[in-house]
Amino acid sequence: MQRDIDIDRDRERQARGEASEPVANGRDRAGRRVWIGDGSARRAGGTRLIPTGARKPALSGGSLPPTLGKARGAPCWLSLASRDIRAAEEFYSRVLGWCHVPLLGSPRRPRSLALQAGKPVGTLSETASDLGIYAGWMPYFAVEDVDVTVARLHERGATVAVGPLATSAGRVVVAAGPDDAVFGLREQAPDEHWTVGEGPVARLELLTRDIFAAALFYGGALNWADSSCDCCEVEYVDGQILVRDGLRTVAALRDGTPPGFEGRHRWHACFRVADVDSAAAAAVGWGGRVITPPQGPPHRREAVLADREGIPFTVVAS
Repeated sequence: MQRDIDIDRDRERQARGEASEPVANGRDRAGRRVWIGDGSARRAGGTRLIPTGARKPALSGGSLPPTLGKARGAPCWLSLASRDIRAAEEFYSRVLGWCHVPLLGSPRRPRSLALQAGKPVGTLSETASDLGIYAGWMPYFAVEDVDVTVARLHERGATVAVGPLATSAGRVVVAAGPDDAVFGLREQAPDEHWTVGEGPVARLELLTRDIFAAALFYGGALNWADSSCDCCEVEYVDGQILVRDGLRTVAALRDGTPPGFEGRHRWHACFRVADVDSAAAAAVGWGGRVITPPQGPPHRREAVLADREGIPFTVVAS
């Protein structure tokens, strides 16, 4: 009944040429109303959520939209800050089958490119011990203008820890959002060979205490669900918020923390492997540990592991 009233009021506002209000058409597990836009709704200072079930239309002939993989605000890269890059390279080579190509840069901060079967996974770099709080797998998001996005971050109370810096990958920034989850920004166009959901990187998840607050933060900063530009769509499904670039899910916002890391909210990476059980055994053999043992049927089997420095990640069956 209330939803029908809200829809009628929204239609009246549109007829008068006024901005429409979001329509409440659901509740989260805590009983809070979930505001999901009607396709044109925007809230001042916030972002709308695309209606459940909404998708960008496929092109004739079944081809995908030309913007797939190119939306601004989408994840465009991964990096690992490690205290010992050589040990990290050995661990991930033995456990996940990656190879590593050294990158040019300062000899005091060595870096390498991780590849799986010739496809890029991300960058490994060595960080000083005083920056250990940022150690872990960190996603970068593609933005049109780093300075504009940094201003939005400041408006939303985020901490900008590094940058903007000019690098070979374009201007970059490292920041901390809600619950101190660390992420980066990259101004240069995304690498067309790096994707989420296809290739080595299976999933990218933000584990946080309030997915709706996180969606408003990242949506406002990265222009998610902005119909005025080619940006990511956002959808609330089965208790989580999905971020889509065209027809592909590129990130998910979920309640919680990585298993075994209670109280530490962060972005969490999931990688594809040929054999989840073998990867779990190798992790233990090469100085890491198993946080959540392998489980699930063969085609959906996965496990949560930690590397030698305790950095968590998930492996899923390829």
